Parts: sequence; structure tokens; C-alpha cells
Amino acid sequence: MSRRLTSLIAAFVLLAPPVTRVEAQQRNGEAYSTTPEVVREVYDMRAAMAPIPLGEAEVKGRALFAQRCANCHGGTRQRPGPLLGQQTVEKLGETAIREKVRVGSAMMPGFQHALQQGQIDQIVAFLKTFTPRAQPQGGGAE
Repeated sequence: MSRRLTSLIAAFVLLAPPVTRVEAQQRNGEAYSTTPEVVREVYDMRAAMAPIPLGEAEVKGRALFAQRCANCHGGTRQRPGPLLGQQTVEKLGETAIREKVRVGSAMMPGFQHALQQGQIDQIVAFLKTFTPRAQPQGGGAE
């Protein structure tokens, strides 16, 4: 009986996950964690789902913008790209926006190999109809 009990205890110790202390690790003098920070964003779903009178090109452009652009262009700490919309197109011009989407920049990938010229035109058509809502300072709800 005692030999069996000893075997069970040994098996438990060997198969049990190691117990580790969770402590802040240091990298370059600053604490960091390998666990990603979860940041909760508050969205006004009524505004997001409200029907917008758009033509076919603008609807396709909105879908492409949501797929390819919105993840970065939120104007927040988590999505650091500038907010894009009517004001951007008016300020920079359609040609400059098309070129930026096509070739990219140091901070933005170019989509010349991922999007056709017609798709880039659809994104610009959508941007001409869109006014982004300003984000609160500090990156949204945290």
C-alpha cells in the first residue's frame, strides 16, 4: 500500500504543471508582460449599423475599408493611423489618397499587389461620403 501511495505521489509530482511565481519582468528598465493588454472599446452600434444612402461603389468601398484600413486608422493608441474621411480627401486630394493606398509609406503598407485600381477607387468613393467620429483622448474606453 505504501509503495503504491509513493508511486501515485511521484506520478502526481511529475505530471503536475510547475508552480511559478508571476512577477513583472524587466526589459530595458521597464516592466513588461507577455500577456497582451485587453482594452475594451465602446462602440455606438446604432450609429455603426444605421443605413447610409450609398451607391454600389461606396458600399463596396466601405467593406474594403473595414477589411483593409479600419484596423489601423482609428486615431487611437491601439489603432494609431489618422482618422480618414471627407476631410482627408478634401485636404490631400483623391489622387494623393489613391497613390498612398497603392504604394504606402514608411508606416503603412502599400496595397498595389492586394487591391485592384477599381477597389482603391471604391475606397476613395466611400471616404468621400464618410465623416469619422472623433475619438476621446487617451485611446478610447479603457
